[in-house]
Amino acid sequence: MQESGPVYTVGDSYRARAEERQREYRAQKLGVGHGRYGHFLSEAAAAEGHNFVIPEASKAAIERKGTKGVAPRTFENMLSSQAMCFNVFAPLRTRLSLAAEILRPFVPGLAEVTSIEIEHTPAADIFGDQSTLGGVDCDLFVEGVNDRGERLVLVVETKFVEPEFSVCGFRKAGRANHGKDVCPDDVPVRADRGACLYSRNKGYAYWQRSDEHGLLLDGALADGGCPFAGERWQLWVNLALAHEEAKRRGATDVRFSVCAPAKNEALLGDGEVLEGFRSLLRRPIRSTRSTWTRS
Repeated sequence: MQESGPVYTVGDSYRARAEERQREYRAQKLGVGHGRYGHFLSEAAAAEGHNFVIPEASKAAIERKGTKGVAPRTFENMLSSQAMCFNVFAPLRTRLSLAAEILRPFVPGLAEVTSIEIEHTPAADIFGDQSTLGGVDCDLFVEGVNDRGERLVLVVETKFVEPEFSVCGFRKAGRANHGKDVCPDDVPVRADRGACLYSRNKGYAYWQRSDEHGLLLDGALADGGCPFAGERWQLWVNLALAHEEAKRRGATDVRFSVCAPAKNEALLGDGEVLEGFRSLLRRPIRSTRSTWTRS
């Protein structure tokens, strides 16, 4: 049996417990060595595909190796959300009938799944934000048909142990990088979408797509301040991505979901982030403890 290896997170948090479980699984079940921490696989173990539960998941990850979102951590870190996504969904790519059966309880009205893509990078002109490492992507992109015969698009964000969703870069920069532009707390995006630094400085089309698809309630925005400065940012841009991808594919049924372990309470908490986001939307339809969907 292998040694458990160095501990990164101590305590009784969900992440600490998940790390402990992965250290034990690697050492006792897989019987392979560790990397810099106990929940990291050794270089040799990672190369052998031990971060994946079946060969199909490993093969799918290798096919995307080196692209955005599929970095070395996907193969080494046993708490990688990317690895989780491949493990859960890669086996369904070639079993679309099974995929429909499994997803149907979480996607009301889903009749058929026609394609599944993991780590989907959209066309550059959707937001104008794509670069070698940057730009809004989605962990899972599903196309299908609903029970009314309409084409359906589902975008899924997967999280394993992360305690939060991604925040606006111009707010994150303000916390970590002095000297960079920072959106003020009272940015007047209600009256002027161009006041958003993503629009003004970068020319990114997040607000443009949001407005084109009428995502927000009329009263969603205050006179001053942006509701997407914090964790709602990732939810917002992924929802806008889902709608624009659906439009380009002639799909009229649009869904966006978050897939995360129910025990990840740091992320899901009391529903403040997800429910707060839903409260801004023109057409929210469904929310459960571990699954959130909008159409």
